[in-house]
Amino acid sequence: MAYRRSGLLRQHDFRSLWLGAVASQFGARMALVALPLVAAGPMHASAWQVGLVGTLGTVAFLVVGLPAGAVVDRVRQRRLLIGTDLGRAALIASLAVPAAPGGVALGQLYVVVLGVGVLTVFFDVAHQSYLPRVVRSEELVEGNARLSTTLAVAQVAGPALAGLAVELAGTGPAVLLIAAGFAGSAAYLARIRAADSRPATTGRSRLAGQIRDGVAYVLRHPVLRVLALAGGAYNMFALVLHTMVPVRLVSELGASPATASVYFSAGGTGGILGAVVAWRLAQRLGQYRSAWLCLLVTAPFALLTPLIDSAGRIWLAAGGYLLLWAGATASNVAQVSLRQQLCPPELLGRMNATMRFLLGGAMPLGALLGTVLGAAAGARVALWVGAVGLLLSCLPLLRLGVPADRQPA
Repeated sequence: MAYRRSGLLRQHDFRSLWLGAVASQFGARMALVALPLVAAGPMHASAWQVGLVGTLGTVAFLVVGLPAGAVVDRVRQRRLLIGTDLGRAALIASLAVPAAPGGVALGQLYVVVLGVGVLTVFFDVAHQSYLPRVVRSEELVEGNARLSTTLAVAQVAGPALAGLAVELAGTGPAVLLIAAGFAGSAAYLARIRAADSRPATTGRSRLAGQIRDGVAYVLRHPVLRVLALAGGAYNMFALVLHTMVPVRLVSELGASPATASVYFSAGGTGGILGAVVAWRLAQRLGQYRSAWLCLLVTAPFALLTPLIDSAGRIWLAAGGYLLLWAGATASNVAQVSLRQQLCPPELLGRMNATMRFLLGGAMPLGALLGTVLGAAAGARVALWVGAVGLLLSCLPLLRLGVPADRQPA
């Protein structure tokens, strides 16, 4: 498949969409770290209460992930994006104005965290479904690559900025900075000139029926089904690794938490690298080959992690994790672009929500599996299960190995 560099950042609508994504992603990543810090610091919350703050921030996708897709397919998507941004800005900013005397109460923080999580689900599904309205089909890979680069940079820099803001400026200014990020995203999205028409409604009119239509479409489609099942397995085993690495490095090998953080920082760096090269890889290999080859080539590097037998050799695991994330990110860019091209516009929201539900829903299962294996047989055995399972999960993607110049039907 041939691509031509289109200079998307020179196009007004995509540039506005991208700048909105920059502001929104940094706001979301900072919030994930800053809000638990608010609980642990000024509020002196217990470990369980801080953990609940983190859980409420991520549980929304399992609860409203599938309905969000059906809603996105019914409404004007840019209007929904702007509304969710403004809603998140208002919720976060409310923490600077406590509802109760004496400061922010835990109940208020719980409500804010849960509300921001729900709105983020709707924003993420709508944003992924809205991109094909802004760029041409042949520009989707470049557009997704640029958006993935933004996400990867936010994943690396956002938590650090959040911690720095809370420490240097305090809770009030920090939450207002995050709120400003969401408000800035809404302002950029409002500048998009493309028509924001209501999607055509087809098929079932009831919400439950539309959700079933989206799930059925993904599971019946020969390409989307493979991407969903293989991707879910990959994410599950990746979370086995992610959960057990701190146990292996810190508890069993005696590495310091700061040393162990090198491993996870390398993953963020790999994500940036993968997003940067994704467009060129898709140009050379085609989207189908890029979708599976990037994973298959880099998955064996997961086997380096259980081989670590001393804290001083963490660099070996970190290097493997960097390449693992680079391959996963480059593959994800190709996969998302394929999904956007293969799916009819009227089903984009439900398809994206279903895929994200299946891919994301496998992650807590992986964390649970890693915990059970680590408790029963030790962290190193769990890491071997995670690494080998991750490698095997890539094999079904070989079915996507079609000629590089084949166009999606």
